[in-house]
Amino acid sequence: MKYFAWILCFINAYFGSYYFLNAVYILQSSKYSETATIVFAISFLIMCAAGFYFSFIKINYKAAIWVGVGPWIIGLIFLFINMLTADYK
Repeated sequence: MKYFAWILCFINAYFGSYYFLNAVYILQSSKYSETATIVFAISFLIMCAAGFYFSFIKINYKAAIWVGVGPWIIGLIFLFINMLTADYK
């Protein structure tokens, strides 16, 4: 369980840094809107930091896994709301 929590943290760190670099226009490979990219960057980086906190400081791997899954759920909900409310003309 410990290694799964760490893998989730590292994956979240990768995606968070990827979306952050897209948000500050260093990478320009994002296929999502600017708002979605910023929301993804913030959620992945904050949840990654919280996952590392629960993994290494609190030593609570269940909480680290739940926190690691959090940005994926937030991202899916945000994309679903974007699909429902977007104007595709």
